Amino acid sequence: MARGSNLTRLGGFNQTVLFDAIRRAPAGISRVELVSETGLTAQTVSNIVRRLLDEGLVVEGGRVQSAVRGKPRTLVRVRPEARHALGVHVDPATLTVVLIDVAGEVRRYARRRTPQAQRPEDVVAVVADEVQRVLAASDVDPATVLGLGVAAPGPLDVVEGTLLNPPQLAGWEQVRLRADLREATGLHVLVDKDVTAAATGEMWAQDGARHSFVFCYLGSGLGAGVVIEDAVLRGVTNNIGEIGNLLVDLDGEDIGLARRGSLAATCLPQALVVRAQRRGLVTSTVAADDFGGVDEVFTEICARADAGDAGCTELLDVAARGLATGLAVMVNFLDVDRVVLGGPAWPRMSRRLLEVLPGLVQPQLVAASTPLVVEGSAVGEHVAAQGAAALVLDHFLSPRPAALVMD
Repeated sequence: MARGSNLTRLGGFNQTVLFDAIRRAPAGISRVELVSETGLTAQTVSNIVRRLLDEGLVVEGGRVQSAVRGKPRTLVRVRPEARHALGVHVDPATLTVVLIDVAGEVRRYARRRTPQAQRPEDVVAVVADEVQRVLAASDVDPATVLGLGVAAPGPLDVVEGTLLNPPQLAGWEQVRLRADLREATGLHVLVDKDVTAAATGEMWAQDGARHSFVFCYLGSGLGAGVVIEDAVLRGVTNNIGEIGNLLVDLDGEDIGLARRGSLAATCLPQALVVRAQRRGLVTSTVAADDFGGVDEVFTEICARADAGDAGCTELLDVAARGLATGLAVMVNFLDVDRVVLGGPAWPRMSRRLLEVLPGLVQPQLVAASTPLVVEGSAVGEHVAAQGAAALVLDHFLSPRPAALVMD
C-alpha cells in the first residue's frame, strides 16, 4: 500500500514565492529575472535558488544572453519528477484518477464508471483501489507523492472534508470522505468542491494566459468556478459556484428536471436526453438518474449533431442559448474577459457550442469594448481530477494561504 510522504511544506514565504515564479516559467528563468519578478534582493534569490537546487526541486540548464555586455545567464527550471500529487474526481457518472508531477503534467490516468452504490463506503473502497492501481502502474517514487486531492459535488464542508448531502449522490449524507480515504490509502487527503478544483486545474495549466476567468463546469452537474488575478475565489463556506437554478429561459419547457427555465434544465446532459426522448430523436428510454445510461444517449446526441443531424443540432442550440444567457450574467457581474468551459460533458458538446456561443454571449455584455474570449479547457475532460491534484501541489508549494485542511 502506498504511504503518504513526510515531506513538509516547501519552506518560508519567500521560498514559495520564488518556486512559484520558477514553476510559471517552464522554459526556464534566470536569477536576474527572478529578482525582477519577485521583488526579492539578488542575494536572497541566490540563497533560495541554491537551497532549491540542494533539495532537488529545481535544476539548472540552458543559457540566455544578457541585454548588456557580459556572460550569458544560466536558466533555472522546475525538476518535474521532484514532487507528485494524486487527484480523483468523484462524479455521479464517472470516476477519474490522475497522477501529476510538480510541473502539472499527467504521469498516469485512469477512468471508470462510478459504482451505482447506495453505500458510500463501497465507492470509497473503489476509489482507494483505483488510486493504488494508478500509483503502482507508474514509475513514480511514492516518497515524492505529497498527497491525494479529491474533487466532489457540493455542498461540502472542506474544513472537515465531509460531503454534506450532494443531490446527485443518493445516500451520501455526512460522508467523512477525507478521513475515510486517509485511512484507506495512507495518503494525506484534501477534499474540495469539483468546480473549484476544476478552476484550479485551469489556473495551473502551463499556457500563462488565464489569470482571470469564469470556468463553467459541465458534467452530471453544472457549476462555475471563478479565478481573479490568479486567485481562486471560494466563498464564505467554500461552496461557490451553484449556478444551476439561474433562470435563463422564461418560456423554458417543463421537462420535470430542475427548475423550469433554469440553466440546469437547459444545459445538463440529462435535460438534452429528456428532450431528445420527447421529440422521438432517440429510441433509448433511460431515467434521468441513470447516469450511465444518460451518458451513452448524450454521447449519441452530440455525435449525431456533429454529423449534421438537424434535430440533435437544435437540441445543442437550445442549450447554447441558455448557457449564453447564464455566462453573460456572470461576465457582467464579475467583469472578466474570458470564459473557459470544461468538464466530462464538454468535449462532446464543444464543437457546436464553440461555433455559436461567442456570437450569443457578446451582444448581452454591458462592457463590450473588449471581445470576450470563449474557449474550451486547456486541461481536458479530466480537469476536475487534475485540479484536485493541483490543489495538493498548491497546498504545499504555493505562496497563497491555503483555505483547505489536509490530514
